[in-house]
Amino acid sequence: MPLKITHRNEDEVPAFVGCRRVQEDLEALKSEMRRLAPGMVLQIETDGPKAVRSAKMLVSRAAKQLDGRWQHWNVGTTVFAKPAEAVRRRAGRPRKTTTA
Repeated sequence: MPLKITHRNEDEVPAFVGCRRVQEDLEALKSEMRRLAPGMVLQIETDGPKAVRSAKMLVSRAAKQLDGRWQHWNVGTTVFAKPAEAVRRRAGRPRKTTTA
């Protein structure tokens, strides 16, 4: 079935409101992430299995915007998130690579 494409005046079509809710959720999550006390974990209740994936994506996006690393996991439909521990680097000499 070919696509039927027409041009409409902007006033004649419904306004786009799709991402407003995502932005509100993202800002609320970033606010909670900023206020999280040391040793505490965020607990996010979701509606179902599909919402778990969305919540984890929001945690990742918020952490990236806050320039931090966060761990997130779920148990059933509940998502948990906490700041990731600092990556420990092994001290010592760098490994030698062999070239043929």
